[in-house]
Amino acid sequence: MSDVTLDIGAWIDLLPEPTLVMNAQGTIVAINSSGREFFGSSVLNRNLSELVATPPEKLNKWLPLWQQATQMVPGTLRGHQGQKIEVEAVGIHHCQPPLILLRLFRQPRFLRQFILQRQQFQQLQQQMARQTALIVELQQRQKQLEAENRHLQGVSQQDSLTKLANRRAFETCLRSAWRESATTYTPFAIVLLDIDHFKRYNDTYGHLAGDRALQRVAHAIKSQVREADLVARYGGEEFILLLRHTHHDVAICVLERIFNYIRSLGIPHASSPVQPYLTVSAGICIVTATPRDCPMAELVATADAALYEAKRSGRDRYVLQTHPRVPEPVSSSQQIQSCS
Repeated sequence: MSDVTLDIGAWIDLLPEPTLVMNAQGTIVAINSSGREFFGSSVLNRNLSELVATPPEKLNKWLPLWQQATQMVPGTLRGHQGQKIEVEAVGIHHCQPPLILLRLFRQPRFLRQFILQRQQFQQLQQQMARQTALIVELQQRQKQLEAENRHLQGVSQQDSLTKLANRRAFETCLRSAWRESATTYTPFAIVLLDIDHFKRYNDTYGHLAGDRALQRVAHAIKSQVREADLVARYGGEEFILLLRHTHHDVAICVLERIFNYIRSLGIPHASSPVQPYLTVSAGICIVTATPRDCPMAELVATADAALYEAKRSGRDRYVLQTHPRVPEPVSSSQQIQSCS
């Protein structure tokens, strides 16, 4: 801003009416305090056409006339609310090229209304900006909470050591499988599987080796079941399987694959009286649901009874039972023939 403009700015600041100084293109180069209150504080270097709703063609006629005037000439502008703004203008001819001094007529009531409306509009904009920022913040927080809830839900249903489902997840899936079986009249199987003489394994090789063995057995079991089946760690060295749409022969074939895979790992178990490598025993319960509520404890107890029988019969084998009947135990060696 030139010294001349600074002098004009200091002079017009003494005027009570809203007053501004423009160049021939209508760009504002100086404005007094009353003008800043009327038009807003950020008006310097803006064009008059941005502050009023007067058509550009009319402004383009006014500007040359005002620049050439040697005494105040009247004019009319139009506000954005459609109201008339009476003004008077004169050229400042000691500047080259001449500038334009534009002054609004004192209209207290109109000015107060105009300023009040502008202030209300600014307050509304600020309030909307704050609300928008709050909405964005709440949406981000909601997404964060949803992600945290999904993580917590996953953690709450997952065993931390083996990354299998945990007991809670198994119980939820068992209720669902029971309802499905009652509707479709198709059986499913529950398998309770236990690592043979695992306490001796821990005593011989240490608990860190025991944890690695649990992880390897968990992976072996998981790799031999179908995608729709569930494998969970039931507690300690026990695993529990939920095999959907599974008859006796299908359950037997799945268990044969699991047993053979674990044997093929050849995990040393020198303190086992069964084999020099790690083995497992299992109890299978074949279930066909009825419309009553899922008798979870009974089903698991049936599988557990079959597991007990497998251990009593020498381990490294499985026994199959049908809920609620309990047939003769069947060893794994006998089941190979049934599966082939």
